[in-house]
Amino acid sequence: MAEWRKVAKAFALESGHITQKEVTVLRTQILTDEHISKSELDFLHEIKEEAESSVQLLDDLITDCEAAINK
Repeated sequence: MAEWRKVAKAFALESGHITQKEVTVLRTQILTDEHISKSELDFLHEIKEEAESSVQLLDDLITDCEAAINK
């Protein structure tokens, strides 16, 4: 079985641009259990860094996750 992180990264970065739709899916999946792990936050930072471009919503999601972790 492939590692979830590699598979998710491949999907998110396929076009080089992270879209609103992709961020919506990420937000739903990451916030579904109402607990954000450091691993999930690290993943968001990784795809932001590796993407050629992304929508502002990704920055907003990262900010929301950082705030939740720092509570």
